[in-house]
Parts: sequence; structure tokens; C-alpha cells
Amino acid sequence: MVMEHKKDCRSENSDNTGKNFSYGYLIALLAFVIPVIIMFADVLFKPEGRFLSYPGSDIAKEFVDWRHFGFEQLKQGNLALWNPHVFSGIPFFGSFQSALLYPPNFLYLLMPLTNAINAGIVLHILLTGLFMFLWAKNRGLKPQACFFAAILLMFSAPYFMHICAGHLSNLCAMAWVPLIFLCIDGIFDKRSLKWVLVGTAGISMMILAGHPQYVFYTAVAGAIYSALRLINQTQRTRIVLLLTAMVFWAALIVSVQLLTGLQESAYSVRGDEGRGFEFAGFFSFPPENLLTLIAPKFFGEIGNSSYWGRSYLWEMSVFFSVTGLVLAIYGQIYGNKSHKRFCMTLIIILFILALGAHTPLFKILYNFVPGFDKFRGNSKFIYQMTVFAVMLAAIGLNSLITTKSKPSMRWILALAVATVILFITAEIINYSAQNSGLNGVWYKCMKFVQSQGDKFKEAYFQHSLYDNVEFIKYAAAKAAQSLFISGCLIFILSGLFAARRRWSFAVYGIIALAFCELILFALGLRPTFELSDQKMPPGIKNEISSQSGDFRIFNMYDKNGAMMDGMYDIWGDDPGIIKRYAYFMAYTEDLTKTQKDFSHRFYSLVRLKYVARKDNGEYTLQTLKNPILPRLLLVRDFQVESERQAIFELINAPAFDPNKTVILESQPMYLPQPSTQQEIIKIVDESTDHLTIEVEINSPAILLITDAYHPNWKIKSLPGSSQSKYEIMPADYVLRAVPLEKGKHLFRMEYRPSVFIVGMWISIISLATFVCLCIRQLYLHKKYKLSCVKD
Repeated sequence: MVMEHKKDCRSENSDNTGKNFSYGYLIALLAFVIPVIIMFADVLFKPEGRFLSYPGSDIAKEFVDWRHFGFEQLKQGNLALWNPHVFSGIPFFGSFQSALLYPPNFLYLLMPLTNAINAGIVLHILLTGLFMFLWAKNRGLKPQACFFAAILLMFSAPYFMHICAGHLSNLCAMAWVPLIFLCIDGIFDKRSLKWVLVGTAGISMMILAGHPQYVFYTAVAGAIYSALRLINQTQRTRIVLLLTAMVFWAALIVSVQLLTGLQESAYSVRGDEGRGFEFAGFFSFPPENLLTLIAPKFFGEIGNSSYWGRSYLWEMSVFFSVTGLVLAIYGQIYGNKSHKRFCMTLIIILFILALGAHTPLFKILYNFVPGFDKFRGNSKFIYQMTVFAVMLAAIGLNSLITTKSKPSMRWILALAVATVILFITAEIINYSAQNSGLNGVWYKCMKFVQSQGDKFKEAYFQHSLYDNVEFIKYAAAKAAQSLFISGCLIFILSGLFAARRRWSFAVYGIIALAFCELILFALGLRPTFELSDQKMPPGIKNEISSQSGDFRIFNMYDKNGAMMDGMYDIWGDDPGIIKRYAYFMAYTEDLTKTQKDFSHRFYSLVRLKYVARKDNGEYTLQTLKNPILPRLLLVRDFQVESERQAIFELINAPAFDPNKTVILESQPMYLPQPSTQQEIIKIVDESTDHLTIEVEINSPAILLITDAYHPNWKIKSLPGSSQSKYEIMPADYVLRAVPLEKGKHLFRMEYRPSVFIVGMWISIISLATFVCLCIRQLYLHKKYKLSCVKD
């Protein structure tokens, strides 16, 4: 037993012996961390700088306001479950993208908003590189190959381009993908609790990051990868149990977020099963965009309205450098078999899944695999595919570093042939556009892309430009230029491979080429904007703020701006909009198109008083003349109607007076009666999630509250109230009603999802258990190391 223990110790130490070995990985880590810090220094180290991403991006439209509201409330000790500022009130914590429990977001508690958003983006770029680095290292690759893998993934189009779009939750969630695959490998190779714990942490962080789609797509990719690895494994039961424990435990730890979010989604438009197959098929990867592998600007580029391909380029580009692509092919042909482990198989499978509605397979998945009918954007599988392609590229580089055999002349010749093909193709495209115009091959290619975009409703480009001769020539020049540059890069690579036949240090030339290629690519994809350019001018804001009363605005330009401005809006920008409210506003939109204004009573119900627009770069403010309802109103007449369209028609009827009549969907517990005496009604206390109301009436009535109705608003009687039980009913389809008997009332309305408390306790207990096991694992590891030293 002593000899066996000593053998284990030697085996443990053999993986990390030698100072040069350790220093090599440390230097490789610093080699990608320092350039990233330098690249973003201008936005990281200014007290109040510019936000990363384009003006009008998701950061400008959504995340700035979400992060400001959520973490300002958290600074005050309030975990905001409800957001009263948009959509007349909407769930906040349960929307997932609020990401209030995501640990890296605690930066918002310590830093100004601008710095926190920019630092968060840079942090997740570095985490993406770090986890890819560690996964490559775990597969036994050299430090240079690990560095190569890190830079390829960090600056790849499927990841880095989301900065332009302002996809903050995407960037955060995607960072954890390589760590999850690292842990899957760790479980298969070691079958130890350590990898279960690390994987549990990674999955938990990915869920809390706030983008459920990437969680789902990564789960699918992880399941496929695990199934393939199980084929030739022993102890399959143990491996499956460890993998299941990793996933299940992560779900338990984040139960408070997961359960609340799933419950809220059932009440939102995202939970509407009527969206169907067409919705699920949106943003599938267009097959022709595979050309972006070799020519990232073949279809144009983002930022100057030149992209003429399908959907949005940040979702439809697979570029991870020409050097990376060549090395990935080399890795598949010449790489170590134990290192490759189903990389190419996963690349093929995930690419087919990314094609989504463009393949017959998607219909089967939609009908029979849970989840494919709930999400759209199958093109997101491209990122998981890229992770495996990057690993394959790193394996190719590792093979060049470690093997004594030289790159074959056949391989170098193949690169030379590829160079010639790219040059010829570029010339054909240019010639066709310049000399054939609307009759050439290039024009027919562009029209084919347009027709496919129309067929799948993925054409967002201005149709008239497809028939504009000047634009056709411009697009051809861009595509030809991109192919020509790629040809030049492959020509340089062929020279570096030829040099590797004689000098081993030529490998560093390949690494340097990839690094320069990706840095130049990334530098064009990190725009910034000033927040003041996206927000309501101070003059108009002050004009609205100076008005008294409970009213709402309709900011048609900055839809979530009310959250930062401290105002209340009837609309907003959030995929979690309550289904009831969406139907209500859709009906009012139809009326608005007919009447060309906001004068009808539907807007009075939700207390709309001001409409803010931005026309030709100038904000204008319209004050509506029609009177609005107060926030609290006692009503003594009601009608019962449960059908949505019938309710809307009753409200729209000329005889309907919203000040006197309310439409309920069932009989109230107390029937209202007339009253001629003065009555008391007031708000005693309120926050984002609760409302304490005092009422004193001399006859039964219905209290109408002109805030959005949601089933998770509960109500309880407080001491001193004459009524022991209250209920909240939907009123006028989207508002709240509370039937009251005669007497004095004091009650508290509170937004509290029924699963929130249950989920919170599950999370607390699961997290405490997780921390204890981590401490125990660290203790055992330290004890084991000490015993090895003594032996």
C-alpha cells in the first residue's frame, strides 16, 4: 500500500514537474491577458467614459436601464422582483436578464454604471480565453497551443461580434461554455468529485448570467458530446451519475432564479405557445454564410449598413481567423487522436443543428425534443461549434510543435492551390459585377440570397439595393477584397509551413500571424457611444418631472428610459412583457393607427399623459388633453365578462365610463352599493414590490388600482382592518381590482411569486452544501499533497 501511495504521488506530481513547464503556461496566460487590457484601456480606466457597443444596441436600449434600476435597488437593500417603471409594471427578477444574483454583476455595486458595464465585458472576454486555455491544457496541449486556443475563441466572430450588438447577457453566458466542456472531460477522465463541483459552479454561473437560450443550446451540445464519449467507456453508470449530479446540483443552487423565471415565463409573451414553428425557426444559420469562415466580410460588415446577407451578421458569422481554420484542418488530419476526441463529429452535428429551419431535421426536433419549440435562434449553435473548431486548431498547432515529422509538401501544395482558387474567385466576382451588372453571376448570387431571405423572413436589408448597380459593384468589391486577403494569408501560411520543415521556431510566426489577424479584426468591432446621446434631454425630463400627480409617459424613442429617469411608462423594451398587457396594447395600437392619436380611453386607463418622440434628431413632447384615471379609484358599478375581445369592445363602447364602471371576469365577493358620503383612500407605504393602502368607506365598493395585473400579486389584511380576507381580481383586463366591504381597511399588496420563497430555501441549502463540500475537497487535496511531500 505504501508503494502504491508513493506511485500515486509521483503520478500526481508528474503532470506539473519542472519550473519551465509552470512558467510556460503562466507566460502564455499573460500573453493574452495583457493585450486585452491594453485594447480596452480607453474604456476601462476613465471615471465616466463611453459605453462599449453601437448606439441603439441592446446595451443602449435595455441593459443600461436594467442594470441601473436593479443594482440601485440592491444598494438600498431591495431585491427588486417587480419593475413598476415600464409596461405599467412588469416582473423584473424573474426575467433572467436582470441577472441580479450573477456574482460578476456585483461590479455594479462598486463601480459607476459605465465602468461596470465595460469592465464586465472585458472580464468575460478574459474568462472566455481563460477557460478555453484551461480546457486545452487539460487535453495535454503545450502552452503555445493553449494561448492559441484562447485568442482564437476570445476574438472569434461568434463571440466578439456580440459587443457591437450590445448583447451583454450573451457575452456573459457564452464565457462559461468552454469551462463546462472542460468539466465534462474531467469527469470522463478522472471520475472525481472535483470536476462535478467545478462543473456545478460553471453551469450555475451560466444560468445566472441571464441568457436561457445559451444554457439550452450548451446543454444540447454537452449531452451529444457526453453520449459520444460514453460509447467506449467503462464505468458508464458512475459517469452518468456524476454528470447528472453536476447538472441537477447546479439547478438546485440557482433554484430561486430558475423556478421564478420559469413561472414568470408562463405569464409572458415568451410563454405563448401560439408562436409556433415559424417563430422557433427564426434566426437559423443561412448555409451560404459558411463563407464567412474564410472571408469574414464576404457579405459586407456591420456598422456601415453594408451587410446584405440574411439576419444579423453577429449571429451569422463563423469566422475565427483564416490561420485558425487552416490549423483546424491540419489538426483534423495530423493531430493526436487522443487530443481530438470527437471534435470534428461535434463540429458537423452542431453545424447541422445551427442550420435550424433550413433542414428537415428541425421539424423533428421541434415536434419531439422539448425546448426546440420554446426558443428561436438555432444559429447560436455556431458558438458551440466554434469552441470545438478552436480546439481542433489548437491541436493542429500542438502537432506542429511536438511532432518531429515535418509538414508534408502535399499539405504545402494544397495551401498554394487554395491561394490560387481564392484569387481566381475574387477576380471572377469583381469581373462579373463590373462588366455584367444586372445580368452577371454575382447579381444572381445576390438575388438568390434575397429570395431565400424573403422565403424564411430573414431579409432585413433594404430590398431596392439588391437592384442598385452601384451597390452590387460595391458588394462585389468587398467580397473580392475579403477573399483576396484570405488568399494572401493562406499564401503566407504556406511559406511558414514550408519554413517549419527546416526551422521549428517558424511555429511562432504562425501564432503571430493569427494574433495580428484577430487583433485587426477585433479592433474594428469595439465601437463606443455616449449615453447622453441615447436619452431624453434634461429640459424635457425636467418639464415632465415638474408635473404633479400619478401619470405615465410613452417614450417612443428610449423605451426603457423611465427606469433610469425615475418615471413611469406605458411601454418598454423587454421580452418578458405580460401576455395580458401585450394583448391590451396590441388592441390600442390598432385604434391608434385608425385615430392617428392617443385620445381614446384605453390610454386613460393606464394613466398616459405625455408622449415623447424623437423626430429628425429632436425630442418633442406631446401633452394629451383627455383626463386620466387616478391610481386609486372607488368604483360602484361593474360588468362581468371573461372573453378578451368582448372586454375590449365593452371598454371601447361610447357608453362606457371608466371612472364609474369596471369590467371584471367573475363576480366579486362583495357587491358594491351607492355612497354619498366622503370616503378615505390613500397609499400609506410602497416600494417596487409592495403597496400598503388604507381605505375607509360606508358602503361596499370595488377599489380599482390602475397598475398592471399579475397573478403573483398577493394581498393580506393588516391589523386594524375590518375585512379579514381580500382578493385581487383582473379589472378592465389589465388592471387590478379589490372588492371591499363597508368599514375601515388596511391591507398590503405584495408581489411575491409563489415559487420564490421555496426556490430561495432550496438555493440556500444547496449552496451551503456545495460550499461545505468544496472546503472538504480542498482539505483532502491539501492533506494528500502533504502526505506526498512526506513520502
